[in-house]
Amino acid sequence: MADIKVDGLPFTEAIKFFQNKLVIPSRQWRDLVGPVHSKAFTVAGAAKLAIATDFYNAVNQVIESGGTLNDFRKEFDRIVDKHGWSYNGKRGWRTRVIFQTNKITAYMAGKWEQLWRMREYRPYLQYLTVGDERVRQSHMKWHLKVIRIDHLIWRLIYPPNDWLCRCGVRSLSQDDMEEEGLTESTVEMPRQSDTLDPETGEVTREYDGIGFSWDYNVGMEWLGPEKAFGQQLMEVPADLRQAALNNIDLNHFENPFKRFSNKVAYQVVKGKTDIDSGAIGVGYVNNIVINELADELRYPTNAAIAIRDQSIAEMLNGAAGQSIALSSINQIPAILRNPDAVLYNQSTQSLIYAKQGENGYLAFTVTIAGQGELNYVESAFLVSGTELINGPYLLLFGSLAGAN
Repeated sequence: MADIKVDGLPFTEAIKFFQNKLVIPSRQWRDLVGPVHSKAFTVAGAAKLAIATDFYNAVNQVIESGGTLNDFRKEFDRIVDKHGWSYNGKRGWRTRVIFQTNKITAYMAGKWEQLWRMREYRPYLQYLTVGDERVRQSHMKWHLKVIRIDHLIWRLIYPPNDWLCRCGVRSLSQDDMEEEGLTESTVEMPRQSDTLDPETGEVTREYDGIGFSWDYNVGMEWLGPEKAFGQQLMEVPADLRQAALNNIDLNHFENPFKRFSNKVAYQVVKGKTDIDSGAIGVGYVNNIVINELADELRYPTNAAIAIRDQSIAEMLNGAAGQSIALSSINQIPAILRNPDAVLYNQSTQSLIYAKQGENGYLAFTVTIAGQGELNYVESAFLVSGTELINGPYLLLFGSLAGAN
């Protein structure tokens, strides 16, 4: 099988996408599936964090340098020898899947970021296969289709959409369409089917023409991947979740969140009431808090924490009685990552994340996810340590100044 050729690597967006991945150990490839892979780097069978980290560093080095599959294979052999790791499958196949899956997803994620930035001027995408005899027939039905970039179908079929998929896209302006005599194609969303595993009771969802766990767009900045990752963190064995949470560099939330909150603040200053920036991920519930919540019979179904644009606007406007400065709001990811205390509000069954400042505590209320939901930062308030100590709160993590 010929190598997948990816022209233009390395380039900034592709490298940034890969470097923002979280290193997650896994015992088998189904431990973490679907859109979670746009957030996480994992190698099936690499259950030890040290092995997964070495593979991540090896792939990252080759992507940054524009290296080849053979370059990665040398690093693969070194890592296997170093850790005495045994794996399933032949070396050639295993190295190809690890390297080219990560390389092509990084490339296509970076390309999506570029395409999306140019959508006003080039609003169409044309689906392209490589046109040889090895192209999947299920992908040929999309070949040469011209579809607007904001069509929902790109959430499912944007390449790669199966293992070692070699498909791509090109962008088109209205002038391109007229010059080439192209018209917008009529397309239907891929048919969905759900399958029940009689042994585990697990329901798996698949779409016609799309490989299992590839039903997501690797480059879209939406909460689907965050939600899937947070949910699967709650479903994997506890030791894997602990290793994953210990290894997550939560700093990667801060800059995207600051851009998001600044955009909301600008809309508030302009007097807009119909703010519509959506929501963004800001962190994860740590394992200690998860275990303490389990003791309180309030076990979250998802580890991810997000915030809606409207909640930020309400904090800025003082909807809860206190106006919170943008500089304080921008601390949310850092406080979620490193709070002085996390408390459980027994009356509202929500979490309070608190960080001490010069004039008391800056605190954020986080609702606990129900089935199929995310945890959300809902409000912010300034409070004294005494009020937190004497309030209807149960201390789950950390300590409060003045507490015995």
